[in-house]
Amino acid sequence: MERARKLIRPYRDQKGVIGVYLVGSATRPFRDASSDYDLEVVLEDDAYAATPMDERHVFVTDEGPPKKVDHEFYLRSWSDFEALLDSRQDVVRAGYRHAVVLHDTDGRVGQVVERLARLPDDVRDERLRVHWLEFLFGLGRARKTLERKKVLDARLVLADALRGAVKLLFVAEGAWPAPAHWTREELALLGAPPGLLERIETCATSIDLADWKGLHEAVRARLDDEGLTFHHDAESLAQWAFLTPEGRAAFERWSAG
Repeated sequence: MERARKLIRPYRDQKGVIGVYLVGSATRPFRDASSDYDLEVVLEDDAYAATPMDERHVFVTDEGPPKKVDHEFYLRSWSDFEALLDSRQDVVRAGYRHAVVLHDTDGRVGQVVERLARLPDDVRDERLRVHWLEFLFGLGRARKTLERKKVLDARLVLADALRGAVKLLFVAEGAWPAPAHWTREELALLGAPPGLLERIETCATSIDLADWKGLHEAVRARLDDEGLTFHHDAESLAQWAFLTPEGRAAFERWSAG
């Protein structure tokens, strides 16, 4: 974090700056040589409005070799920052679990970052059911699709099923699902067993239903280990999903379609 704190010095005393925080892979334990510094600067609305467009998003390049982005500053207004609290997008919310607040003039930025990172209990409850059913429905559709010898369609259906299973595992841990390109690393940080991660990786390229049966059993066991029981009553789950306004609304909110 020492380098990040040096990078933000030009912004710390700038008029209208409320706070600065770091997001992205640079905040993770698995940071590597390809990681850059994604720095976001929150400004009062009038200060942001007065900022020229070409200063609202600034890239600084390391000429290398290899040539790559070294760090970037993304400026946002306080109103836009606070409005993120209404977002249901995983890509928006997940990064704040690791965000590091580097400058915070009055504590407002840190409070919003903490709230953005938190997965509300009611959201967790809905999404557990939605993603479990996405996983199960995908497996059922894939079985029929393979019986029809439709390999391309089966692979697409199974990809959706896998996406549902992965989101389910994140939500079971009380976390917003991470971006796809950090799936294994983030699940490992949350304590997913290596054997479960290996089954996920196997199924990512497999259309062998025996592999998928193994993943189903492993995911079910993981839910049991977390003390969850919702997945034991298939009939009630189906009724909730298809026959109640609450279930249909939950699928509208959280299902990938």
